[in-house]
Amino acid sequence: MSIRRKLIAGSLWSIGASFTSLFSGFLVFSILAHLLQPAEFGIVAFAAIFIEIAATFMTAGIPEALIQREKWDETAASTAFWTSLVSSTLCAVAISAAGVWVILSGSSLLGAVIIALGSGLIVDGARAVHEAKLRREFGYKVLALRTTTAKLSAGIVGVGLAYHGFGVWALVVNRLVAAILSAVVIWRAVPWRPRLVFSKSDLRQFGRFGGTLITAKMLGEITKRIPELAIGFVLGPVALASYRVGLRGLQFLIGTTIRPLQVTALTALSRLPPAAVGEAYLRMTRATALVSFPVFLGAAAIAPDFVVLCFGQKWASSASVMTALALVVAPATLVYFAAPALTAVGNTRLIVVSDIAQLLTSTLVVLIAVPFGIVAIAAGLTIRSHLTLPIVLLMLRKGVGLRVRRTATALIGPGVAASLMAIAVTAARLFVLEDMGPLVRLLASALLGSVIYVVLLFAFAPRYTSETLLEFLPYLPPRFQRIGSRIVKRR
Repeated sequence: MSIRRKLIAGSLWSIGASFTSLFSGFLVFSILAHLLQPAEFGIVAFAAIFIEIAATFMTAGIPEALIQREKWDETAASTAFWTSLVSSTLCAVAISAAGVWVILSGSSLLGAVIIALGSGLIVDGARAVHEAKLRREFGYKVLALRTTTAKLSAGIVGVGLAYHGFGVWALVVNRLVAAILSAVVIWRAVPWRPRLVFSKSDLRQFGRFGGTLITAKMLGEITKRIPELAIGFVLGPVALASYRVGLRGLQFLIGTTIRPLQVTALTALSRLPPAAVGEAYLRMTRATALVSFPVFLGAAAIAPDFVVLCFGQKWASSASVMTALALVVAPATLVYFAAPALTAVGNTRLIVVSDIAQLLTSTLVVLIAVPFGIVAIAAGLTIRSHLTLPIVLLMLRKGVGLRVRRTATALIGPGVAASLMAIAVTAARLFVLEDMGPLVRLLASALLGSVIYVVLLFAFAPRYTSETLLEFLPYLPPRFQRIGSRIVKRR
C-alpha cells in the first residue's frame, strides 16, 4: 500500500475511532460538569497545567525520532524506552517536590492533587515507545479502538466517584485510570519488549533530532498554557474552570476535525521525499478545511445553546469563550500541519523560531487582556493568531517551498461558504428560532447550517470540493463511494 493510501486509510480509522473516543470523553466531561462545582474543576485544571507542560519535556522528542527513522532498530528502541522511563520518573519526582512545597505553603488540596497527577507521568513515559511503534506502522485502528475503551472505562469510574461525592478526586482518579488503562492496552497491542541494552550513540542521535524539537514543543505547550496560568493566578480557579469549559468545546472540535490527520501526518510525511512534502501538506490542509471551517464557525454560532445543554446553566459564561476561540479556525487549519511537515524534512529550527514568536505575542496579549476577564483573553488570542499567521506562511515557504499566496488561497472556498453559513445560522437563532427550547433550537441550527454550507460550498468552490472528495472516495465503504460518486458527477 502506498504512503498516500496508508495516510488516508489511517486517517479515516483515526477519525472514526477518535470521534468515538472524544465523544465518550466529552460525554463523561459533560456529566462531571453537571455533578461538580466550578471551584473543583478549577483546582484540577490549575494543577494539570504543570503536568501537561512536564509531559512535553519528558520524552524529549524521542517518539518522533523513532517514527522518522527508515528502519526499526531494537537497540535504538530499547535505548529510547529506558531514556523515556528515566526522564518521566525524574519529571514525576520534580512535580511531587513542587506539590510538597505547595502543601507547606498552605494549599494542601492543590498540593495533593499535583502530587497525584504527577505520578501519571511515569505511566505515560513507559508507553511512549510502544505508541510510537504503532504510529510508525500505521496501527491507528488498534491504537484508537483500544485507547477509546480505556478512556471510556476511566470515565465511568470518574462519574461514579463524582456521583458519590468525591469532588476533586473524581477528576484526579479519572485521569490516572485513563493513563494506566491506555498504557496497558497499548502494551498488549504491541508485542515488542525492551532489551536491557543502552546505546550512547543512539542517545546522541535522539538528542540531535529532539533538541530543537523538544524546544519547539515546550514553547508551544507553554504558549497554550500562558492564558490558563494568568487566569489561575490573577482571576482564580472559578474563572479558570469557566475558561477551560469553553476551551473544552474547542478541543472537541479540533480532536474530531484536525487532530486525527495531524497524528498520522508525521508518519506519512516522514516517508515522502522532501520535495513532495509541500504538496502533501497542501492536500491535507485543503481536505481538513472542508470540515474544520463549518464545524468551528458553526460552533461559534450555536455556542450558547451548546454550552448550556452540555454542561449546565452554571457554565453559561463559557459560551462566549467558546465562540471567541472557535473563530481561530483559519490559522488553526494552516498551523496544525506545519510542524509535522517541517519535522519530516528536518527543519525543526523554523518551528522553534515560530514558537518563540507565538509565545512572546501570546504573553503580551494575555497581560493586556487579563484585567478584562476570560472572554477578553479568548478574543485577544484569536486576533493574535490571525495577525501572526504570515509568520507561519513564510516559515512554510522557506521550509517546504510553498508560496505564501498559494497556501493562503487554499482555504478561500470553504472559508467563504462557512462564514456565510455561520451568519445565516446566527440570524436564524436570534430572529426565527428564538422562541424554541435550547435543544430544538440547537438541532434546527445544526441542520440548517449543514444544508446551507453544502449548497454554498458547491456554489462557490465546485472544483475544489469535487477534487478533494475524489481523493477520499476510494478509501470509503462501497455504499459511500457510490453516493459520493453520484454527487461529484452531478456537479
